[in-house]
Amino acid sequence: MAIHTGVMFIEPPPPPPRPYGLFDVALGPMAFPTPGAVGGGVQYMPDVCEDNVYLYDMTCPPVSGSKTFDSLETAVSGGPFAVLTSITCGSVGMTQAELEQRLRVRMALREQRGVERRVWQGQTLGQGQGNIPGLFRNATNVGPAGCVTEAVELLEQALADNGVVGGIIHARVGMAAHFAQAHLVERPSPRRLQTPYGTPYVFGAGYDGSGPSGQAFDGDTEWVYASGRVVIWQDPEIFISPMDQVFRQASNEYIAVAERVHAVVVECGVWTVQVTRNCATTGAT
Repeated sequence: MAIHTGVMFIEPPPPPPRPYGLFDVALGPMAFPTPGAVGGGVQYMPDVCEDNVYLYDMTCPPVSGSKTFDSLETAVSGGPFAVLTSITCGSVGMTQAELEQRLRVRMALREQRGVERRVWQGQTLGQGQGNIPGLFRNATNVGPAGCVTEAVELLEQALADNGVVGGIIHARVGMAAHFAQAHLVERPSPRRLQTPYGTPYVFGAGYDGSGPSGQAFDGDTEWVYASGRVVIWQDPEIFISPMDQVFRQASNEYIAVAERVHAVVVECGVWTVQVTRNCATTGAT
C-alpha cells in the first residue's frame, strides 16, 4: 500500500454556528419589501411606540369635558448600507466556485457583527467607505449605575416608563459574565438570553461599549443600552464580483469581494447607562 508522506491539502471542516447576537433578538433579517428599497431604504409608522394610556370614570354624575386623542406615531426610517467581506489570494489555486463558497461562509459568520456595529457605533474609520453614524448615538442617558443590577433596573424602568413594547438590552459580549454573576441572565431557549423580567439581551460581538457621544469604555465602566424593537431588512442576494473583474496585475492577486445590503430601524427610542462593571460591585451570591 502506497503511503503519502507530504502534507495533504483538504477542504476545511464545517463552520461553527453563527454566534449569538442581534440576529437572534431582532425582527428579521427579512427581505426588503420591494426591490427599490435596496437602494432607497425603508420608512414606516410603527404601531408600538405610543406610550399614552388613559382611564375614564364611569361613575355618576358623568364627567365633563372631552376625551383625549393621540396622533399617529412618528415615522421611522432606515437607510441602506452594505456589509462587505473579502478574500485576497494568488492568481492560481482556487476556482470562482471555491472562492464564492468561502465568501458565503465568511458572510454568514460575520455579517451580524457588521450590522451590530452599524447599530451601536457606526463607522467613522475614514477608509474610503463612508462615515455611517451609529443608531445609538444621542441616546437618552438614565445613568450612571454603580453595578450591573442597577443598570438593568434603570434600563428596564426606562422602557416601562416610555411604554416600549418589545424592548431589548444591548451590551458587549464580555458583559454577559458580569450579568450572570449578578444572577441577571436566564436562558429560556438555546438562542435566547433574557433578564428575570423577560427583556431579551443582545450581547453583540460588533458592539464596542462606547457612550452616546462616542465616549470610550475604560477598565471599570462602560455603556449598556436599552432600545425598542430592532427591525432588520437584507437583500436576499449576496453580490460576489467575478474573478476576472478583480485581478491585481501589480501583485498577481485576485480580490474576491462579497457584499450584502441591509437596512436597520430602531423603534421607539434608545436609553443608556454608564455602569461600573468590576466584579466587586456585581454581587457575590
